[in-house]
Amino acid sequence: MRSRNGSVVVVALLAFGLAAAPAPADRALDLVIVRAGTTRSVRVVDERGYPAASAAKLAETLGYSWSQGALLLDNATVRFHDGSPFFAFGDAIHQLPNPAYRIGPELMVPVTWALEWLPMAQPRRWRNIDGRLVERPADVERRDRREPWLVVIDAGHGGRDPGAVGVNGTAEKNVTLAIAKRLEKRLEREPDVVVVMTRGRDTLVALADRPRIPQIRGYTRAPDLFISIHGNSMPKKPNSTRGFETYFLAVAKTEEARQVALRENASLRFEGDDAEAAGLDPLQFMLSDLQSTANLRESSLFASSINRSMGVTLPTPDLGVRQAGFWVLIGASMPAALVEVGYLSNPSEEKQLRSGSYQAKIADALADGIVNYLAGYGQRVWSTPRAGA
Repeated sequence: MRSRNGSVVVVALLAFGLAAAPAPADRALDLVIVRAGTTRSVRVVDERGYPAASAAKLAETLGYSWSQGALLLDNATVRFHDGSPFFAFGDAIHQLPNPAYRIGPELMVPVTWALEWLPMAQPRRWRNIDGRLVERPADVERRDRREPWLVVIDAGHGGRDPGAVGVNGTAEKNVTLAIAKRLEKRLEREPDVVVVMTRGRDTLVALADRPRIPQIRGYTRAPDLFISIHGNSMPKKPNSTRGFETYFLAVAKTEEARQVALRENASLRFEGDDAEAAGLDPLQFMLSDLQSTANLRESSLFASSINRSMGVTLPTPDLGVRQAGFWVLIGASMPAALVEVGYLSNPSEEKQLRSGSYQAKIADALADGIVNYLAGYGQRVWSTPRAGA
């Protein structure tokens, strides 16, 4: 069963699963559900010693139908039984750690049904991220277009350009390449997406060449989307600053954004004297026909989609969507964004960024952001009525 509007649904248990003293038997918790931009909550009780919620309310808030004590899930019914840990899904019988029970007319079901069983039953739709139930985006709609989307994934830096170096010696170029490879594998599962990597190994690629890598490699058409992956750093380290942020190419509105762009643009020094001596302001290119007004608007929407998905997935501060003049985005004549996935100057975040499991979370978040954006982009580009139609 797919969401009708392709929205992302996030279920977060607050004050649940913490290593604290047991809550009083009648204490209520909140099961927070964010759907289509609206936040609602389902009351959760633990009067039997485990979190449980109203099956009817849970079904309603997650977008399923509830009728005569059964929940409709992909044309098969889920039936819980008062006092039993067993429930039926179609003709199959499944078991939960704890039984369902009634409080007055309400049938209460263990919350583990939503957070553990549902992602296993519908892995293409649901996943559990740190105790949150997240709905994967719907398949990309292409409508009138027959060619697959061509997405360029750029792993920042590389070769003799290490990028930022963390407190414990982690090179940005290695983190970005690891995440880019995971993102490539994740997007390869999408039936209507073709991926081109700017680099698949530890090598230096000129910033100006990165958005046009497909053409350099023989593709006859321009890519549809460009994403550049980077790691951030503060000038002085160690530093407590942490979090992710997403950029698109435009005039920097803050000094902080301008400094981030300057740090990333410093990679030009590894490309030789000619590139460094050019001394051209990236905004000169932005104001040229390489970046149309429509493309700037789409890049902003793309960056916002990436940032929303990162916010859903990652347990680190969301520093927002920003704009600045990045050289790597200058030659992008398609929607393009640059994402700073975390701070290597923060020791704890540097450790996370070295972790394969955390890199996989970032890749999943980026993939969801890309697929969500392409679904809307396809509708805007290919579903607009033609003049005179």
